[in-house]
Amino acid sequence: MSFYRLLVIFFSIRNTGIFNEIIPGFNPFLKTVFKKKNPALALKICLERLGPVFIKFGQLLSTRTDLLPKNVTRELNLLTDDCAPISFEDITKTITDELRNKSIDILSCIDKKPLASASLAQVHKIKIGKLNCVVKVQKPNLMIQVKRDIRALKIAAKSVKVFLKDYPRINPEIIINDYESVIMKELDFRIEAANAKKTYEKFADNEYLYVPKIIDEYTRKKILIMEYIDGIPITDVSALKKNKVNLKKLSENGVKIFLKQVFEDNFFHADMHPGNIFASKKTPDTPYYYAVDYAICGSVTESNQILLAQMISLLIEKDFFALSQLFIFAGWVNEDTKTEELEAVLRSNCESILDQPLSTILFGELLLNLFDAMKPYDLFLDYDLLLLVKTLIHIEGMGRQIYPELDFWAVANPFLKNWFKERYSVKGLIKYLVSKKHILTYMIIKKIEETQEVYSELNGER
Repeated sequence: MSFYRLLVIFFSIRNTGIFNEIIPGFNPFLKTVFKKKNPALALKICLERLGPVFIKFGQLLSTRTDLLPKNVTRELNLLTDDCAPISFEDITKTITDELRNKSIDILSCIDKKPLASASLAQVHKIKIGKLNCVVKVQKPNLMIQVKRDIRALKIAAKSVKVFLKDYPRINPEIIINDYESVIMKELDFRIEAANAKKTYEKFADNEYLYVPKIIDEYTRKKILIMEYIDGIPITDVSALKKNKVNLKKLSENGVKIFLKQVFEDNFFHADMHPGNIFASKKTPDTPYYYAVDYAICGSVTESNQILLAQMISLLIEKDFFALSQLFIFAGWVNEDTKTEELEAVLRSNCESILDQPLSTILFGELLLNLFDAMKPYDLFLDYDLLLLVKTLIHIEGMGRQIYPELDFWAVANPFLKNWFKERYSVKGLIKYLVSKKHILTYMIIKKIEETQEVYSELNGER
């Protein structure tokens, strides 16, 4: 990696004025001389110019609602990685390198015209036997570029960290490490195939989501073949209406998919932006979704799962004292934060929103307000929890675009009540204990051994 590339990256980002926007009074070395009217937009444009690695980095930053202001995460959410297509010769070479002898099967029936071209891969239509499919092919030399730019980001993160001594919970090195982990997974299509198959199994008997079948025989690190789906782009509301799709049911089913994935499956599609979601043309009165691109999936710890459900319930109940206790107990804010002080801040930022009819409240927007209010208290959330929040914002946003009267809480409330009831019933607790029998047995034996050791030591002293 050249020193010149590092300088280009550093000064390009610095000159957007984003450091001034994120932390007022930041170190002068990181400030731009020329004040930008819209640093968030300038950052988005800058990342697009720096290339695919930085577009993906911006998409990850858009999840950091715990660290970045709303206007910044909103702008970064608009980042798309649509790119000009690469030559069919490059596609042919990758297919041949990955599939060897089997490449003939693919190259003999592939459509040379790309269906889509993104920063990391290109998609072409293909036929496997009688099944219409698509082949996703990784673009050439990506790993070299990714490793080069990640090295640059790591050096930049280490340098910036020096100026963040007054903000101990903001650790740019952790953010870059998270990004490295995410993009390395995205570059291995076998992981995406496994994620898609896992989701397929969990929704096999579900009427809300259909997951395209993966053709295992041709799955490789840089090649992925899956069933082709002929759906309606979720943002094409006129086409949905033309097909007489029940828009109310479709929007509510999106919320049900989210709730099932998070609270029942604990495994969720974490890249549910409009480009990856389609509506079925079949059964318009009982519509279901198609979802593609399972490169980024998430799961939350059991404790975070419970904390999230409690946070949603306490927000709706407007119990700001209990909510502030929850944030302190969870370690999401500084441990020295005073409950009464945080309660007052949460109340002043959220109560006026919650006084409106629940059917009119954008729940994702409410969470962003909540996080903004807590930033002075060193808010910091687990990455998977942030992915989940971003997914919620996408689901709710798409739902409102399809059906503006979507009432998120009317769908979520009965689900969460039932979830809590099952979770904390005697039957639910027994089921939980049985699922943890191995670790509980180990813990009990360990405690018995420790007690015996203490008893032996006491007897020895006598």
